[in-house]
Amino acid sequence: MEFQGQYIDYSVVGQINSMLDEEPTISRRKLSGRVCKFLDWRSDSGKLKEADCRKMLLELDRRGRIALPESRRQYAFQERTAHHDEDLAGGAQIACSLGELGSVEVVPISSRYSKASRAWNALIEKHHYLGRPHLRGAQIRYQVRNEEGKWLGALSFSSSTWRLKDRDT
Repeated sequence: MEFQGQYIDYSVVGQINSMLDEEPTISRRKLSGRVCKFLDWRSDSGKLKEADCRKMLLELDRRGRIALPESRRQYAFQERTAHHDEDLAGGAQIACSLGELGSVEVVPISSRYSKASRAWNALIEKHHYLGRPHLRGAQIRYQVRNEEGKWLGALSFSSSTWRLKDRDT
């Protein structure tokens, strides 16, 4: 695998797994520092490329090549707020045809700071099988509601990521 100009082969993955076995409670930041030093992964200015290394470690974890320790830090964008409750997420199960449902409206989310955005997040968090993934890059989000104003669904479209390289090829 190539990542940001760094070639990651089985021996590198084995070394990372050895580091994790030796110190299972190591922080992700400390691990990325050690991996950068091991690979001599530096920017043009000579600084370790720890942010790129952490992204690479996350990708290896996602692919099942390594098992990263749990993240110790909670960032504001990861917090689950009181806004993600039942009234925002909607709770009614619908079992009818679209014709029986009445008029349906697809509503664009105008701002990530709006109540509609919080409701969209709550719908996705509650009903999507992956939970609430963080969309990357350019994106547009919509909610679907019925004439009574109840949320029926949520849609999102975001720009392709580097993970889709094989599909695009």
